[in-house]
Amino acid sequence: MVVQVNVKLDEDLLREVERLVEKGHAKTKKEAFEMALRLLIKSSKAQELAERIDRIREGTEAMPSVVEAVIESHEEED
Repeated sequence: MVVQVNVKLDEDLLREVERLVEKGHAKTKKEAFEMALRLLIKSSKAQELAERIDRIREGTEAMPSVVEAVIESHEEED
């Protein structure tokens, strides 16, 4: 479903978007704005994931990495 949204933009920003359309980065201003919003959403989700991973890792710095644990187990077998 497509919903119409009215926004007020800075003239310089609009000119930059129009320039991107003229250069072929997007077919229309609408497409350029959609691409920008998707990129913002993707970036936000990536940041949230990175923060979540950091919270999971907290307190595990002293633990050996998986690679170190495998190497150590192979050394013990020899």
